[in-house]
Amino acid sequence: MVIRSGFHRLIELWERYERPLAAGSLIIGFIFDLFIARRPDNVFNNILLLTYLFIAAALILILNIRTYRRKSEEPEATPLFLLLVLQFCFGGLASNMLVLYGKSGTFAGSALFLLLLLGMLIGNEFLKSRYAQLRFNIVIYYTLLLTYCIIAVPTFLLHSVGTLVFLASGVLSLILIAGFLSLVYVIIFRGRDRIAHLYEVSILVGLVFLFYNLLYFMNIIPPVPLSLRDIGVYHSITRLPTSAGSEQGIYSATYEKAPWYEFWRSTSPTYTVFSSGEAACFSSVFAPTNLSAPIYHRWEKHNDEKNTWATAARISFDISGGRDAGYRGFTTSAVSPGRWRCDVETEGGALIGRTSFTVESASTTPALSTKTL
Repeated sequence: MVIRSGFHRLIELWERYERPLAAGSLIIGFIFDLFIARRPDNVFNNILLLTYLFIAAALILILNIRTYRRKSEEPEATPLFLLLVLQFCFGGLASNMLVLYGKSGTFAGSALFLLLLLGMLIGNEFLKSRYAQLRFNIVIYYTLLLTYCIIAVPTFLLHSVGTLVFLASGVLSLILIAGFLSLVYVIIFRGRDRIAHLYEVSILVGLVFLFYNLLYFMNIIPPVPLSLRDIGVYHSITRLPTSAGSEQGIYSATYEKAPWYEFWRSTSPTYTVFSSGEAACFSSVFAPTNLSAPIYHRWEKHNDEKNTWATAARISFDISGGRDAGYRGFTTSAVSPGRWRCDVETEGGALIGRTSFTVESASTTPALSTKTL
């Protein structure tokens, strides 16, 4: 009797605090993986992500098999642990994607997964019915599966980036989710409602797929797995003699220091022109091992009258993957007073990152610092 009473007390506590516990598990998983997420070609990191995806898929099946096939109305405590593990996996996946996409150097890469985390918290709070939870969990699962495929396909299968590679990643995600949905709706549901439920979930999955394609072709999400490690605008860059066995050259650069409160910038947002109207943009772009691709620097000046950006130059250089600090390169362009920016982009124009600066003329030489890149 004591054991039975304690069991029912546990059930009552779970029913009272189900949503806060689920939200807490989600946040713990998110924070936990912020500290262990690594580069996209890291073997341990990918094993962990695949484990999360496998466990999450299995738990979605198990939790809903229990719900839809249980004949007894007797409450059970086991789903508590399963649900918390599912939320932990979702949080860990979202956290890893935040790190991998956020390294792109664009705000959108980070904002996308912060909004996804917020959406998961809201969904856990307001979706009451079991079917609504199932539909919601499948949509979240597909979103995380798609974002992983977008990274894994160019990293491990095709070793290149571009529109065709992105589309191939999406097709693979659709094949995988189609297999999962057929499993869900063969195992769990019975009767005439099964087709209607499958149709509803398929529509939601399709909308997620179309949304990601829209973000990609509008240049809102970055061209992962490429990511910007560093970028800055310099007055001069000189390649130093390379020592034997060095994998890349060493550069000596002169530049104007950024204000102390703009600690995230490598160089000042103001570029002072004295005798020479030329500037150098130096960038470091990470690419996974075995991935090679041309990278472009697009120099643009703002037309204040038309409120548009005009391309002054677009210069390419090749990068090869594997270097943890990124593959480094620089281009130069003539500049004149006004607002400028240098975009780092792929051959197809997908934005990897950018730096913006204002060119000002001066009658004296600006104070310059020197550092090694």
